[in-house]
Amino acid sequence: MNRRHLGLAALVGLVVLSGCLGGGPASDDRLDRAPDAAYDWETTTDVHITVTQSATYRAVYDVSAINDSLRLSTGGFLGTDTPVTIRSLRYRYPNGTVINGSAFDDHGGSVGTQNNALVIEPPGDDGRLAYSGDGAPKQFTHPIAVEGGSYTLVLPEGREASIPLFGRIVPAPDSTATLDGRLTITWGSISGETMAVRYYLPRDVQLFTGLLVGLLGVGVAGGVYYRRKIQALREQREEMGLNVDVERDDDDGPPPGMR
Repeated sequence: MNRRHLGLAALVGLVVLSGCLGGGPASDDRLDRAPDAAYDWETTTDVHITVTQSATYRAVYDVSAINDSLRLSTGGFLGTDTPVTIRSLRYRYPNGTVINGSAFDDHGGSVGTQNNALVIEPPGDDGRLAYSGDGAPKQFTHPIAVEGGSYTLVLPEGREASIPLFGRIVPAPDSTATLDGRLTITWGSISGETMAVRYYLPRDVQLFTGLLVGLLGVGVAGGVYYRRKIQALREQREEMGLNVDVERDDDDGPPPGMR
């Protein structure tokens, strides 16, 4: 077996081992884990997602907007889709009763993977469904599981996304507003496969601007310094009689300094 085959076998082994150790994207221990903070069940849009300063998130769905089930997948290694890994899955009945994700099967719902996607079927046709997950610093991407639904995304406190070089919101939102110090992004009807938001702290822009000004200052100072050095060398050549006028094209006499 050559090195290429050995590397492929090792990669497959790591993937299998990680699945065994982590329990997969929707194991019972992950589904039943307590959320880091209480879910906001009283949402006004079909989907409400809150991103935290630690780059985790909490998503709450109005089950009546879900078409039978949620399919959650994201682009993975080698260009193939992979199931989204979640935790703290909950379903809240209209009467306020809340059940853990591992109890979905016992109440008419289901949680599992199918065709490289995490598929969640709520236990009822109404109520709320919520789960938590991990994101990445200064950016949030998530599959759009309710096509044409209304979405609200709340960023961590003090973050912004308005400057194009540092921030980006895809798809373009219907509105943005800062409420209690947190940027709130709203889509009245969203479409596509994935939402992607890149955000920043205002100090990031200040630091970058300061660094850019500093680099420009160093460049200007360096240019002035080398220009002066070149001028000094030119003057030394003239004093030594080595400054030959290359623009003269006649043959009248010897070069300067030899007459």
